[in-house]
Amino acid sequence: MIGENDRVNILLVDDQPANLLALESILAEMDQNLVRADSGKRALKELLDREFAVILLDVQMPDLDGFETASLIRQREKSKNTPIIFLTALSRSETNVFRGYELGAVDYIFKPFHADILRSKVNVFVQLFRQREALKRQTRDLARVIKQNELILTAAAEGIVGLDLHGSVTFINPAAARMLGREPEQVVHEDLHAIVHPLFPGVMTCSPDSCDLRGALHGDFSRRSNEATFFRDDGSSFPAELTVSPIHNDEGEIVGAVVTFRDVTERRIAAAAAEAERRYREAEAQNRAKDNFLATLSHELRTPMTSILGWVQFLRYGGFSEHELNEALATIETSARLQATLIDDMLDVSRIVLGKFQVDLRPTNLNDIVDAALTTARPAAQEREVRLVSDIRTKIGEDLVNADPNRMQQVVNNILSNAIKFSPNGKSVELQLDRVGSDLRLSVSDHGEGIEPSFLPYVFERLRQGEGATKRSGLGLGLAIARHIVDLHHGDIHANSEGKGRGATFTVTLPALKEAGANQKRDAAPAVA
Repeated sequence: MIGENDRVNILLVDDQPANLLALESILAEMDQNLVRADSGKRALKELLDREFAVILLDVQMPDLDGFETASLIRQREKSKNTPIIFLTALSRSETNVFRGYELGAVDYIFKPFHADILRSKVNVFVQLFRQREALKRQTRDLARVIKQNELILTAAAEGIVGLDLHGSVTFINPAAARMLGREPEQVVHEDLHAIVHPLFPGVMTCSPDSCDLRGALHGDFSRRSNEATFFRDDGSSFPAELTVSPIHNDEGEIVGAVVTFRDVTERRIAAAAAEAERRYREAEAQNRAKDNFLATLSHELRTPMTSILGWVQFLRYGGFSEHELNEALATIETSARLQATLIDDMLDVSRIVLGKFQVDLRPTNLNDIVDAALTTARPAAQEREVRLVSDIRTKIGEDLVNADPNRMQQVVNNILSNAIKFSPNGKSVELQLDRVGSDLRLSVSDHGEGIEPSFLPYVFERLRQGEGATKRSGLGLGLAIARHIVDLHHGDIHANSEGKGRGATFTVTLPALKEAGANQKRDAAPAVA
């Protein structure tokens, strides 16, 4: 194959060396590959090995003359169209000239030649040869691209369908025909929408108003990807994921569309199986959580009841001192309050589940709620030797929220009691209240056991307790109730922990009401209890 810048072959045939030399001299400046042949037989041999842009052939030669050589050249498939220019110094008769043209000559030049004319005529055929070779290359490249595209479309696992402006199929690859249960020739020139969404008596295979495929076939390409149900020739169906894209011509006009689709039956089966497995595991986890909850509930209810019954039995016998009486009454009261708290938590959860949990929202100073919660938490903190550090950064009037005071104090109590419960002796629990933009933010941080990152997403779920929680008293309902209360206040609550042994921070954010009252700043110095 001759490249654009390659030298082309020119065959010079003459039995006289001097004539060959003269031809070479004239054509040398064309910088082409000049091949010499001193006879007709030699010329035929050269034609076996290579292609020539043009042949300059002498008429008068021994053995095979020019006419005989030309006749043999034309009989060979490879060289039958190669241009031949006859060269002669003898006969100018019309008979010989016509004979030359009959044998396929493209020109007839008489010796002696004019150098410029000879070069000009030869150059014409050189350029024609180059153009012909370029066209061959383009044709081969185009054929190769077409063949490659055909192989790609044939091998593609996705269904590919070409459509004209009327929605009729112009092309369908084997995968598409196979998925539709038809032979390609049964689909070509047919309406694609009628094929995949056929009409069955009493059955709608698609909704015409919302069918994306039908819309695209009518020029609406606003939704190019969707899932649909396609029907086969035998009436069976399969879920298909499809994309419809317009085809534009060089002027940008839409001249058709391409539909690509795939059968997603296996994927849906796999997804359904995975979803079933997930639900099964979730149900198992919930069952285990319920079992653990019931076991914990039994233990938590029995513990204060055992204490109460024990002290009641002690009081029956009499003979106790005033100090023992006070101790008995204090223990009975503490145990009764603990049991009441457990029962209240269970009742709250029941109300949440039934949708009957309510809050009474009204303008409330959040600082007052925090102060009351700190007062309630101090005895438990002192008992565990945990320091309570409060940092209130809001001004008077800036701490106003729309809240149910009792329920919001329940939230703060829950968070504080958890922080104290999980803090080692001698550590501190820090409470901070400040205003961030239009919100009030309350955060409680401890330096205790922390929360595993894997458990953080579940920390506010009912019946879920992290590792080590069973070592502490409680049912694990407090944080779930707290989240529900905060949600009803249009606020947000979240937990953060860097892992086991690195403490935890619980943050409650509530929308603040507009300031009311004087803008007197509270004492910003941290208070330590």
